[in-house]
Amino acid sequence: MALSHLIGKLIGGNPAAQLIVEGVITESGTHQPRTRLGPNPAAEEAYFALTISSAALSNGKVQKPQSIVPAEFSGERELLEQFSVDDRVRITCTTATGRQIAAIEHLAS
Repeated sequence: MALSHLIGKLIGGNPAAQLIVEGVITESGTHQPRTRLGPNPAAEEAYFALTISSAALSNGKVQKPQSIVPAEFSGERELLEQFSVDDRVRITCTTATGRQIAAIEHLAS
């Protein structure tokens, strides 16, 4: 059983879980992430702070909203043109523990 699980991971049969949160944007703006990849600074990114109403992993495991600290997420600068304070959104992160936005969508209020 363990061998089949390992083989599944190696050939991509079991994708890594992603964090999915829903909430209301309380703050937005730009920031410049820290980088350790040489002397050049990282590109500016958009950030969104949320009041989280629900959180789960893409594998179905429910997370406590208060365990998502800090409740701040980063993504492409262009997202600031589409999303703003008081918008209700669903954010899917690139990983289960990261805060990088893979997808963001508006939810009905």
